Amino acid sequence: MTAFAVACLALACAWRAMLVLSDDRRIRRPAVYRPGLGWTDAHELAPRRRWARAGLTAAICLIAAAAAPAPWARGITILAVGILIAWILRDRILHPARYTSVCIAVLALAVALARFSPPAAGTAASFFAAQLYFVAGLRKLRSAQFMSGRVILDNAAYGTFQAVSGNHEFIRVPRLAELLSGSAFPAACRTAAILTAAVEPALGLGAIGLMPPPLLLGLAIPVHLGFLLISPYRIVPFTAAALGLLALTTLHPLIPLGR
Repeated sequence: MTAFAVACLALACAWRAMLVLSDDRRIRRPAVYRPGLGWTDAHELAPRRRWARAGLTAAICLIAAAAAPAPWARGITILAVGILIAWILRDRILHPARYTSVCIAVLALAVALARFSPPAAGTAASFFAAQLYFVAGLRKLRSAQFMSGRVILDNAAYGTFQAVSGNHEFIRVPRLAELLSGSAFPAACRTAAILTAAVEPALGLGAIGLMPPPLLLGLAIPVHLGFLLISPYRIVPFTAAALGLLALTTLHPLIPLGR
């Protein structure tokens, strides 16, 4: 599971860095609106571009550590995690983010700890992963708008509008206007919202050890693949980091039942 977590961390790190570099290449005129970035121009993205190269360097180091002998692997992993944490701290100053950067940072620290003490890394990952899913699930349960399915429906409409306008970062829902005029699609969105709000706390319980590892990962993977439908281009770093964190929880969860 440690190797899987390292691979997830490298993917999240590299993908997030490539997003920054891609945004920098695309913005060539002032006052351009970018999802998740707001109104930005090329000058504002320049510092993020420079630090994104540090993220790519960290990803390369993580890949090299996976193939290196044990003593070298520890040193290279520590170096990669140090670079990654510095990049994330700087990037949060330039562009405050929510779950993604925090999740990547926690996974990075857990991966570094796993090189020295896998049980300690598993316990730390278990605590933070449980908190992540419990908070996300409770926030959804307390949101009447989300539980009604409106948030998912609005995201489908927004993604379709962006896709029709030529934005390849989103998936187009065919015949959305016809679907919205009926009752089946809103009902499906409501069902998806209820299932999501129920599954996330369940993943939190699995993260602390109240679920067999195969069931935990078997439930988490399709759920996160479903999240990718919102914006497959930009949610990959969070998906990879969350799955890597869940994988580490199986090393030694907070409540290791039957272990």
